[in-house]
Amino acid sequence: MTNLTIQYIIVGVIIIAAVIYFSKTMRASFKGKKSCGKGCGCDMTQPKVQQKNNL
Repeated sequence: MTNLTIQYIIVGVIIIAAVIYFSKTMRASFKGKKSCGKGCGCDMTQPKVQQKNNL
């Protein structure tokens, strides 16, 4: 094998790995989550803060 062939193989492996990573990432983002992560701020059941009475 020549150096050029080895370089093509290395570049091909890197491109294939990038495509696999990108496809997994996109599949996960389209699949969606059933719940939000901790501290995202979208929880609608947060406890209400009581107001202080100034007398």
